[in-house]
Amino acid sequence: MKRIYPILCILSLIASLICAPFATTTWRFGLLFFVTLCICTGGMWGLIHLSQTRSDWIGKTSGWLVRIGQVIFHLWVISFVIIECMIVSGVQSEIQEPVEVIFVLGGGLRGDQPTQNLQNRLEVGVELMEQYPEAQVIVCGGQGKDEDEPEAAVMYRWMTEHGADAGRITMEAKSRNTIQNIENANAICEQKGWGTEHVTVVSSGFHLFRIRHIMESCGLTPSVIGASAGNPAARTLMYIREYFSVVKLLFSGYW
Repeated sequence: MKRIYPILCILSLIASLICAPFATTTWRFGLLFFVTLCICTGGMWGLIHLSQTRSDWIGKTSGWLVRIGQVIFHLWVISFVIIECMIVSGVQSEIQEPVEVIFVLGGGLRGDQPTQNLQNRLEVGVELMEQYPEAQVIVCGGQGKDEDEPEAAVMYRWMTEHGADAGRITMEAKSRNTIQNIENANAICEQKGWGTEHVTVVSSGFHLFRIRHIMESCGLTPSVIGASAGNPAARTLMYIREYFSVVKLLFSGYW
């Protein structure tokens, strides 16, 4: 088992170098995650070496730290596997008809254009507008620190340029996370007098497990549609990031 730390350290270093040249939100997360994993596993690697080569207080202290580190690592791995299984189990779309209001959640920008992940969600949104011609749409997404305009504005522009009826699309441009996406969009429905008994949320497949819980906490009946999450490398990072989002949700009161 102790051999896994140098292996993980080296693999994490390689993954960090792969993520480093990219600037999008997903790849920045990947860089942070793999750098952190590299430091932690590298630290364990060094402590194991000290515990095996030193017989003084440094070696003994290192041995105790190794034991503590192994317990923490094992608990993290167990929680990671359990939560990822939960995320994967919830990737299937589940539409509750009739569809009267559609929330399309933001997913990052590349300059003044949606990322591939977000574009996939918007394509699903346009298809739903055609399938349910009476449904109203709310595009959800505020402006990130590295974004020139709110995601909702880019989403609105992209959808209308691709044939969507502008009169049926409302922008929610203040939210900074998924919980705010749904809460703020729900508030817009109340302001406009739209019923919220039949709300459907569009996001990426990896996102649907968490969205169901948030919808239930907001008094909505879970109705979700998953869009493709892009290329395999980005999708893998998104699933890893979603683990931390679910852990955060557990302590947010929305579970």
